[in-house]
Order: sequence, then C-alpha cells, then structure tokens
Amino acid sequence: MTLPGEKTRVLPRRWLRCKRAYDWCVSYASHPAAPWLLFALTFVESSISPLPPIPLLLPMCIARPDRALFYAGVCSLGAVLGGYVGYGIGFLLYDSLGAWLIGIYGLQEKAASLIATSQDYWFWVLVTKGLTPIPFKIVTIMSGFLHFDLWKFTVGMVVSRASFFLMIAIALRFYGDDIRIFIEKHLPVAALALLLVVVGGFFVLPLVV
Repeated sequence: MTLPGEKTRVLPRRWLRCKRAYDWCVSYASHPAAPWLLFALTFVESSISPLPPIPLLLPMCIARPDRALFYAGVCSLGAVLGGYVGYGIGFLLYDSLGAWLIGIYGLQEKAASLIATSQDYWFWVLVTKGLTPIPFKIVTIMSGFLHFDLWKFTVGMVVSRASFFLMIAIALRFYGDDIRIFIEKHLPVAALALLLVVVGGFFVLPLVV
C-alpha cells in the first residue's frame, strides 16, 4: 500500500521481467507437475544439460517451505538417476558424446590429466565436486570413462548430492520467510546473486577440476 506523498517504486523493464519470472516460479510451486519438472531438470543436469535446477528449487522452497525437504529428495533422486546416465555416457560413449559434452566447458586436457592421475582418490573427487554448484555431469561422465566402481560411484553421488540439496532445503525450511521477504524486497540483487552462482560455476570450473 502506498501512503499519501510516498512515491511508488517503478522497476526497470528488465527487472519487471525478472519479477514476472520469479512470481511464475513461486506460483508454479503448487502445480502438480512442479516436482516432475524439478526432477527432470536435476536428472538431465547430471548427464547432458548445462542448466541447473537451483533457479527452480529456490522459489519452490520459498513458496512452500513445508515441502522443502521433499523437494530436496526429488532433486537428490533425479541427480542420482541422471548420474547413472552420465556414467553410461562415459563408459560407452566417451570418445564421441562424452568428450563433446566435456569439451563444451573447454576441459578436455584437464579431464584427461585428472583421469590419468586421480584413480586412487576418485571417490573424494566425486564427493567434493558433488557438494558444489558446478555441472555435476563432468564428474559422472569421467567416472564412467574411468570404469570407476559402480557401488562407490553410487555412494559418492548419494552422499554429495543429497547433502548439497538438503543444505539448501534446510536453510529454506527454517528461514524461508525471511529469505522470501529479502528476495522480494531486493529482487534485482537476489537475481544477480543467483546469476553469479549459476554462471560463476562455469567460470570457476577450470580452476577446481
């Protein structure tokens, strides 16, 4: 509500589009298909897609903090199942599809070096990379190419990706209202921060792989 004499805040057009996108994500959280879309985004992010699920997960948890842990479970399941697809690409198709997907990030040489030198501690590589917002398919594809033990691969995926999504969900479960108020009050700043996290993962990837 605008008080007498108070100026109405007018957002630039680009931020109005951002607000519409945010409002859509929040309203979509109650749609029956929302968990399926979240699952699909996480599934393909672990195997073939560069698009992370975080831009959808965050507003869904903010809109329904009571379901934040459920959404984290959906993401974890999608990441693990999608990880098997990435593993299969590395195991069976590394010379064609796998190398091409890794080449998108300009990591062919680093991937080859990492594969050659880190077999003994690959489990910890898998776990540490899975706890970050960098594209997880890089690790799943390389795990398949290494013919890394499938049981250890599964344990590493479950530990890392479930922990990653649970940390986000728990924070939003207990502080969702405060975070929502901050985001809606400072939407341009919040959108820029999210963009830096998502896009920044691509730029820091060569430094951490």
